[in-house]
Amino acid sequence: MEEKEENKCINSQEVPLPKGTGIANYMKKVLCDYEKIRGKDKNSNNCKFWDVVVITTADNAQKRVFELQIESKRKRNELPLNLPIYVVADPPGPKIGNGGSTLVVLSFLELCLGQEMYKKKILLIHAGGQSKRMPSASCLGKIFSPIPHGDPIYQMLDLKLAMYMPFLPNMPPGVFVACADDILVYDLGPVEDSKYWSFCYNGFTALAHPSPVQIGTKHGVYVVENEKNVDPKKHIRGMRCLRVLQKPRITQMYEKGAVLSNLKFSEEVAFKGDTSYTDSSFFFGMDIAKKLLHFFKENSPLTCEIDAYGDFLQALGPLATSEYVHNTSNVTHLTPNLVPTRLQIFELLKGTDINLLLMNASKFIHIGTTKEYIYHFCFDTKLQDELCLVKDCFNTFTEIKPSAKKRKFSDTGLGCIMHSCIPTECFVSSNTVLEYCHFELPLQVGQNSIISNCALFEEELSDNLPTPTQTPHNIFLHTVAVRHQDQTKYATVVFHIDDDLKKQVPISNVIEASYLGYDIQRFIENCKLTQFQLDEDTGGVQREGEGEGQALTSLWQMCLFPLESSMTRSLVLALTAAKAAQSNNPDMVDLSGYHVVSMEEILDMKDVRAMLKYRDGLFSKILKS
Repeated sequence: MEEKEENKCINSQEVPLPKGTGIANYMKKVLCDYEKIRGKDKNSNNCKFWDVVVITTADNAQKRVFELQIESKRKRNELPLNLPIYVVADPPGPKIGNGGSTLVVLSFLELCLGQEMYKKKILLIHAGGQSKRMPSASCLGKIFSPIPHGDPIYQMLDLKLAMYMPFLPNMPPGVFVACADDILVYDLGPVEDSKYWSFCYNGFTALAHPSPVQIGTKHGVYVVENEKNVDPKKHIRGMRCLRVLQKPRITQMYEKGAVLSNLKFSEEVAFKGDTSYTDSSFFFGMDIAKKLLHFFKENSPLTCEIDAYGDFLQALGPLATSEYVHNTSNVTHLTPNLVPTRLQIFELLKGTDINLLLMNASKFIHIGTTKEYIYHFCFDTKLQDELCLVKDCFNTFTEIKPSAKKRKFSDTGLGCIMHSCIPTECFVSSNTVLEYCHFELPLQVGQNSIISNCALFEEELSDNLPTPTQTPHNIFLHTVAVRHQDQTKYATVVFHIDDDLKKQVPISNVIEASYLGYDIQRFIENCKLTQFQLDEDTGGVQREGEGEGQALTSLWQMCLFPLESSMTRSLVLALTAAKAAQSNNPDMVDLSGYHVVSMEEILDMKDVRAMLKYRDGLFSKILKS
């Protein structure tokens, strides 16, 4: 019996996919194709592109920040010219998760586009959140984090727009859901292979990547219908999925049939041991969009977290059960109606098909932490080759003492330097990332560090400030403009690269919290931070579900960062304070007279226009050099 047309998967057999073999060759062609429409009509170069892009944010304040940056990128011709990009904020109130954000976006698009929405190919990027594991992205957003590629330099948004282009010819109208802090590299094989895979008109289609079983414990894992039909030598193939597991135990993966043995993948993705197919992005057709939209209208406003991966995907496939709705171990905020809402979503999606695209020549890379950032940009030579990442990206180098020999990047260091202006007398260690920095004086930048958005201008130094000559090893530095008492001030956030900003400790025991490699008491005493205090009303949070509860706090909430009048003074003060704490020297700095703020407060106080003005000035200087 023939299937009805609307139930078939779209199948474009003449897909203009790149020639050549291997992930690196394939991805270079993908980036080349995107570069041809960057700053030009998105439909030029005879390529298919997204009809609509939507980026989600946690609130309206973050929405305004994103819109300002998109506006700046448009002015610099860094985006396809006629590409609609909407920024949609979560509504005020309880956190609703990326699943809730998806529902809000569908409602917005229906209001904005009407019935035309159902004819569009929509890229939905979830980009809200505070980025506590990568604080340099907290204020301006991880979707605008720099990527060491391109001229002008790419940001994560540019990479996301390029990354999924080869899927579009085989994709019907629908919504493709992605996150802002991961990278996908892959090879789809020769053009003729396009007849073997497609995104389905109805239901869900998910990208699936071969991974070691251990990786599956931190991801969604797919159970394929017939593992005997899996051919690891095929670049990409469609396959029906029986059920989806979310962050399962290894024993559970074996029990549910999610583990495949004796598969030999290409050398590019090879690993030892058994295989599980893990998640990244997924697509749903407009039939699902209508279902979800109806659910949202019936249940708005949302009052609990809904996870697009955990709550949508786990309801799919013929073997799906509702047992997962009671597992709340991964839920950030537990609310009374969470389980009933999850059960409603399960009933809504139960019986819906989920088809997989087994991407056997693919690698999923997360890049949302400081350690991942350093590793991938400084040491991951495979990724650097696959995405044409470079160590010297969109910079200019000045000479304090001109020499007869023309100096170059290799004289300045071996680290990853992006969108910066620094003297050639600087040295950046090989395992350090330096971004959006403007130094007029030479610095020896320490190892295993991230230096972000920092400035050192000679005219802003004064006699009472020591001129820094180096930064410590294992340091994170990031200068933020903030509004305080109707003035623009600056705070330089300083952490040890291993500090855990999310880790909660009892306020009663806060002096033992780890900061800059030692307990925080050492920092407080050596920097004379006499105004540092925490009680249940200042920075504390209540541990949920423990009776009276226990007042908790974290480095994210502690007021540790003094406000200064300029970026230079702020950086010097932060370096001096860090040195005082690490050397256990109480005679180097006195912070008792400063107004100090926390990362949490910095997000509320941030002066986005001042930050973007600094970066625009840096952009112009680099462009003119």
